[in-house]
Amino acid sequence: MGTYIKGINGRFTGKVGSTVGSQWKGISVMKSLPDFSNHKASKKQLAHRAKFRLATKFLQPLYPVIQLGFKNQDSLKSPQNAAMSELMKYTIEGEYPDYKVNLNNLVLAVGSLKGTNRPKVEANGEEVVFTWRYNASSDEMFKDNGVILVAIAEGYYPEYTIGQNVRSDGTASMYLPDAPAGTVVHCYIAFAAMDDTNRVSNSVHAGTVIIP
Repeated sequence: MGTYIKGINGRFTGKVGSTVGSQWKGISVMKSLPDFSNHKASKKQLAHRAKFRLATKFLQPLYPVIQLGFKNQDSLKSPQNAAMSELMKYTIEGEYPDYKVNLNNLVLAVGSLKGTNRPKVEANGEEVVFTWRYNASSDEMFKDNGVILVAIAEGYYPEYTIGQNVRSDGTASMYLPDAPAGTVVHCYIAFAAMDDTNRVSNSVHAGTVIIP
């Protein structure tokens, strides 16, 4: 695409051969028409597109978690793109077209903040209860870190909370996904400095529970 002041026949708008003229914010712009190909996509291209679609669909309902969890991961990428890259490289498994997300390997936050210590989960009615070890002597400076909790059941809308509890609580609960009894739910925990630093810890797969 290029800009121009005035051609030999003045400004133009529309298509002339393979060139398109238009106006953008008062500036005259010329660009070439895109090349179209009749070639069918290769198996590698189809596989990449399938992975991309799966990753996009999976991450969409987790957008607020991803925005915080990957905010400081890569200055050249948006949090969403950084999370997509992580998911496609390390978490989506299988052979085209049978891809699936390995929930045991899922990463929802990456950062240098101190992580969780010995997390555990258990189902309690419609909720899942998280517990972790808080040591007042060594964790004092991190006591006000917000807690990020996520519960995912394959094929169902995930549940999450951000900052409703703090590290020093040592325990927190949240609703289980709206799924049938007997469904396996994967649970994750991370911490975030709830200030302008946006520092987070690495997320941890805290275990699984069964919906009662």
